Amino acid sequence: MGSAFSPGKAEETVEQFEDPDLREIARGELCFFRAQAESCIQCVEKYQTSEDPMLRLSADMLSTFANFTLGNAKEAQMAREDVSQILKEHLKKEEDPDMIASCLFAVYVTSVLIHIPPEEGTPSLDRYLSYLPVGQRLFAISMLGHAAYLKGEYARAQGMGQTAMAMTEKIYPIPMIYWHCVSAMCQINQKDQEGARQSVSEGWEMARKDKFMEPFIEYHGLLQGVLEACVRKSEPEVYKKLVDGVIAFSRGWMKIHNPQMQKAVTDLLTPLEFSIAMLACRDWTNQEIGEHLELSVNTVKHYVSGILEKLHIDKREKIKEFVNQ
Repeated sequence: MGSAFSPGKAEETVEQFEDPDLREIARGELCFFRAQAESCIQCVEKYQTSEDPMLRLSADMLSTFANFTLGNAKEAQMAREDVSQILKEHLKKEEDPDMIASCLFAVYVTSVLIHIPPEEGTPSLDRYLSYLPVGQRLFAISMLGHAAYLKGEYARAQGMGQTAMAMTEKIYPIPMIYWHCVSAMCQINQKDQEGARQSVSEGWEMARKDKFMEPFIEYHGLLQGVLEACVRKSEPEVYKKLVDGVIAFSRGWMKIHNPQMQKAVTDLLTPLEFSIAMLACRDWTNQEIGEHLELSVNTVKHYVSGILEKLHIDKREKIKEFVNQ
């Protein structure tokens, strides 16, 4: 996650880790970002009881999201709780700001990215950014940009990310890919479709060289159709794999955020329909949706009618009740 390497060199970078435990954690990360959740867990589960807090934090973060994708809500929550417990232990000691920074990083990652606020009283990650290694700091900033996005502070989110990325000389693919997604999310909500497509295209070009699909799976709903516009027609086989990942991730998401709607949303709407639903409930017109997704207005009308029928509702305004934005 925090390593600098040339796109396409992820496997080679993993094998360069001299410490066998760190190398195994890195393999788990490689599996995770390639949307291989089960293989990820096999790599890291033994480290969830490690006496080394850094190994334990890394394993817990990966376990949270891998189990989330697999629909194992209990295991995901247990990993999140362990991250919080490690932070509390080190806050009591108040002796190692580097360790506290790493703990806070893990807490914010396992909270903000799944839209669950950190516990009340958790220190601000901003205060500890300087203690993080560069790669993790960049990822943390992309995550804080996501938090600003959720508050509707689109310009601020873009500004903090653009500044951080511009000041970085090396290429850190993982945080940079996530940042491109966050930037696109902000641009979409400012109806800058061209800018959003450029952001997604740049992130996808970097990701595809290492078969990294997870960032786009996680952000699929918030990217609101840009992925379809950029990938669906040009790389249909890859898009099919992304769709499978999106469906699995959405089911895990609904188990935590909206369990009563789980079947209606995750089993009845395709990822493309979900993207259209996200845009429709944000007051986009059919023409705007069509231009955004490169679909005709009549095709959009057909999709919207189908969405209303599948969700058993009579007005597009009610779609908002079914999607977690």
